[in-house]
Amino acid sequence: MAKSKPIPFAEFRDFLNGLGFKSHQVDTGWVFQHPTDGPLVFRAYAEGEAVAERDLRSTRKFLDWRGVLAAEEFDAFVQRATPA
Repeated sequence: MAKSKPIPFAEFRDFLNGLGFKSHQVDTGWVFQHPTDGPLVFRAYAEGEAVAERDLRSTRKFLDWRGVLAAEEFDAFVQRATPA
């Protein structure tokens, strides 16, 4: 994955919810629970705040390794996303 452009958290959250994750906010951040593939946990982000590069990379690996979404499809999302 090449360095990505900044993606607003609201768009990233909608993308993960579209993959079947259910999201909820906790005191310290966000939890995304997938029915079969476990949780993803992120720090507290504001709606329009850019998702950190490390969070994008770890999400890409998680989705690919768990068979939820191929790495190339995640990269395509990143390229289509509206810059933060």
